[in-house]
Amino acid sequence: MSTGIKSAKINYPVKKMSGITYNFPASIIFSWGEAEKITDHVKTIEASNPLIVTDEGLEKTGILKQIQEHLEKTKTSYAVFKDVHPNPTEADVTNGLNVYRNERCDSVIALGGGSPMDAAKGILTMVNNPGELKLYYVGTPNRHMITEKIPPFIAIPTTSGTGSETSRGAIITDSTNRKRVISSPHLLPKIVVLDPSLTVGMPPKLTAYTGLDALSHNLEAFVVDAYAPICDAFAREGMSLIAKSLLNAYKESGDKEARMDMMMASTMGSLAFIKGLGVVHSLAHQLSSQRGIPHGAACGIMMPHAIRYNLNEKKTWHKYREVAKIFSHDEKKAEDVPALFERILVSFGVEPRLSKWGVTEEDIQIMSKNAMLDHCHPRNPRACTEESMISLYRTAF
Repeated sequence: MSTGIKSAKINYPVKKMSGITYNFPASIIFSWGEAEKITDHVKTIEASNPLIVTDEGLEKTGILKQIQEHLEKTKTSYAVFKDVHPNPTEADVTNGLNVYRNERCDSVIALGGGSPMDAAKGILTMVNNPGELKLYYVGTPNRHMITEKIPPFIAIPTTSGTGSETSRGAIITDSTNRKRVISSPHLLPKIVVLDPSLTVGMPPKLTAYTGLDALSHNLEAFVVDAYAPICDAFAREGMSLIAKSLLNAYKESGDKEARMDMMMASTMGSLAFIKGLGVVHSLAHQLSSQRGIPHGAACGIMMPHAIRYNLNEKKTWHKYREVAKIFSHDEKKAEDVPALFERILVSFGVEPRLSKWGVTEEDIQIMSKNAMLDHCHPRNPRACTEESMISLYRTAF
C-alpha cells in the first residue's frame, strides 16, 4: 500500500553538513502588554536592583517612564543608563559599566532596539570578566572567552528589526570605527519580553528601516549554504509575516495585527541567523559606521545588488525562487527577486543610491577593506573578495 510520501536521496556536500549549535534564551514571552509585568520578571530572575540600559530616544517616547513607573509601584530599586549611541561604542560600554558598579546593580534590563541590546551585552561581558572589551572580540588573536559569570538579563525590544533580544552576539564600534563582535551563549537573556504594544506609534521611516533589517536577516539566513532546517523554517515564516504585514505597519502605525506580525518576524529572523548571514550585512555594517546610514536602510539598499551577485551561484536559485513566491505570490523566477526588492525600497521611500547618502569613492576603498574583515560574509553562498565588495558598493553608488 502506498503511503503517498515520496522519498528522495539528497547528497549534501560536506560544507552543508557542518555542525550548528542552537542557542535560545531561557524564556521568550509574547503577549500584548507584557512589559507591564516587568516587576514579576525581575523577581523571576532573582534580581533586586537592575540597570535599565536604553537610549534618549526611548526616553522621549515615554516607554522608559512606563517601565520605571511599573518598577516603582512595587518599590523595586533600579538605575538607568540612557547614553547609548545609535551605533554603540566601547565608550558606551565603559560608561554603562561604571553606572552598573556605582549603583551596585545585580542585573540588566535592555530596553529599546538593537543599540541598547548590544550595549547591554557589552556591559554584562565586563561585569565579571577581566581586562578590556577588545580582548573578547570574535576573531581577536588570543581572544578571551566570556565566562558563565554573567549577571541575569531581561531583554525588552521596542522595535521590530534587529532581533538582538534573542541573539547571543552584539556589535560594538571600536576605537578605529570598525564594527566588532562579541558572542557567547552566556550573553543570551534569561527572559525576552516580546510586547508588540511598545512598537505602536513608531514613525513610518523607523518602521520601514527596522522592517528591512528583519527582512535582511530572514532572507540572508535562508540562502546561507548550510544544512539547518530549523533556521530555514524560522526564515520562511518570518519572510511570510513580513510580506503580509510590513507595508501595513508602515502605512498604519496602530495596526495591531501588523505590529504583532512584525515583532514575531524580527525575532524569527534572529533565530534564523544562528545559521549565519552574508555579504549584505558585511557591506551594511560599514555604511553605518563610515557614513551613519541607518542599518536597516543600508541592508535594504545593498540587498538587490547582493542577490544579483549570489545568483551567479546556481545553488542559490531554488532558494530565491521560494523567496519570489513568498513576496509575489506567483511562480516568478529567481532572477526576478532583485527587481522585486528594488520595488520594495521604492514603496518605503528609501533612497537607493549611496552617493545621495554622502558616500564617496574614498569611503568605498575604506569600507571594502573593512567589509572583508567582517564576520558575516564567510557564510555568504558565493565567496567574496575585496574586489567584489568594491564592485557591489560601486553598483549601488
